[in-house]
Amino acid sequence: MARKKTNPNRDRNSIDSLDLTVEHNFPKFLKAIKLEPFRHIPSLTVNFNHPISVISGTNRSGKSTILMAIACSHFNFVKRNPQNGNLGRHTWSSLMQITNKDVQSEDWTYYITYKTGTKIETKRGQRKHSTKKWNGIGKKESQFKFRDVVFIDLDRILPARNYSKVIFNKTKSANEYTISPNNSNIIEEYLSYVLEESFELNKLATYQDKDIFKYKNSNQYSSYNAATGEEVLTRIIIDVVEANKDSLILIDEIEIGLHPKVQRRLIEVLYNIALNDNKQFILSSHSQTILSSVPDTARIFIEKDYSNNFKSIQNISVNAALSKMDSVSYPLIDLYCEDDIAEKIIKKILSNLQTNNNLSNISDLVNIIISGSANKTHNYFTSHKETYEYKKIKTGFACILDGDMKTTFPQEENLFHLYSNKSPELFLAEKYQEINPNGTLEYHINNSDNHCVIFPKNRII
Repeated sequence: MARKKTNPNRDRNSIDSLDLTVEHNFPKFLKAIKLEPFRHIPSLTVNFNHPISVISGTNRSGKSTILMAIACSHFNFVKRNPQNGNLGRHTWSSLMQITNKDVQSEDWTYYITYKTGTKIETKRGQRKHSTKKWNGIGKKESQFKFRDVVFIDLDRILPARNYSKVIFNKTKSANEYTISPNNSNIIEEYLSYVLEESFELNKLATYQDKDIFKYKNSNQYSSYNAATGEEVLTRIIIDVVEANKDSLILIDEIEIGLHPKVQRRLIEVLYNIALNDNKQFILSSHSQTILSSVPDTARIFIEKDYSNNFKSIQNISVNAALSKMDSVSYPLIDLYCEDDIAEKIIKKILSNLQTNNNLSNISDLVNIIISGSANKTHNYFTSHKETYEYKKIKTGFACILDGDMKTTFPQEENLFHLYSNKSPELFLAEKYQEINPNGTLEYHINNSDNHCVIFPKNRII
């Protein structure tokens, strides 16, 4: 079957709508990992519900630990040796080097669950506290052997031009050669797509685990004069394309060195690769662009509380994830109301909720939008509801109308009304009049426009 060209809408719709419980949809699919306990994490379960999963969380939340545990549980985890440049199997001992200053006080245990066709299987890996030895899927005899794994680590961000004079001297007189025996055209196509310019790419030299490339577009230059982000992107695309079909690709902090637009177009490339090659991706990221480039089902947030308890939040919204990672909260809900009186009442409600339930920053998570008349407020709410699915960064939506609008706009999902069947101005004025009788106020309650009864510009009361 001919390889499908990158088509963002088609690729996204095809991948996002896949039912992964069906045998032939990604027949090799890593479903979950459970740490119980492992390193600094007492207990944590993470489920993967999408072919391109993005894990976010604060530093030391366990993102890199999860990627390492997954990689080291596969027999065919091959990576270039940074010392000699040779491809070789990597194991726990090469990724996690432990000195006498690194204390392990208990057994480290983890479980990985796989779907292979119709079969669901969970296997255990462990590092014993007493012997400091790995067993189960942490040891080669029991590792998963049916799938290749590529782990693209942060070492990719060190440009080869800053690495060694040896590779520079090799490059000066080198003859260029093809970037890949079988995939050069695909690599060039993806690089051109992301950077929106036609590229030809060849290799000039290799030293240890570093490569020097020759780029040709409207100009011609080597890695020594390429942008750092360009080099990072090239390395990611080559490693991902060169991986065998059905491979599992792990990328730590995929956004490092990449402009937001490049990040988004790179995710579009990963969608196309997943569609063509059945490659599963598990990424870690702090990037708003990366998080907003995948659906809710693909997002996972790892949260650690002050008691050192860890939990994963599946299907998290972009703004919720950003709020948890930042010192500034990002609104989760746009709440439409009619006027400043309604806004004051809503803010008081939120304040009481925060105090009574021992919550923090709840007011920062609700963006109150004063919209004017009830008709206009309801129209804004309806427009938000109808366009919600098409928003790149989604925020929830709700509407609170005045009590006298219950008949005109009956309650529906996310549409509410302030207490009573009257406008808040009239309701509050009547309650005040019951306790503090006043002839002038009574006149205005009976004869003036509701919105002029309380807090008007001319200060009737």
